[in-house]
Amino acid sequence: MNILVPLNRKVVVEPETQEKVSAGGIVIPETANQKAPTRGRVIAIAEDSDLKLKVSAGDVVFFSKYSVVEVTITRRSPEEKDRHLQIIKDEDILAKLEVEK
Repeated sequence: MNILVPLNRKVVVEPETQEKVSAGGIVIPETANQKAPTRGRVIAIAEDSDLKLKVSAGDVVFFSKYSVVEVTITRRSPEEKDRHLQIIKDEDILAKLEVEK
């Protein structure tokens, strides 16, 4: 498995697609809402990031969609799928989603 290690206060996230369906059954893609932040699951955090105390791998975060670098990790075998990841600055994370208990 290929591992992407972020450097220089960067965070690697795997975006979560959030398509909505209208009352009439029309699928509205996430890209239709220009102002909404992007949601994704944290994969890795750079060692020098100030967020290491607040965010960890596996957390769901919201971040500005205009500050991403998109990366595709290609599959190494037919059983694997390509992984589409995004690299963002740690300061561009807007919020972390916490589940109420």
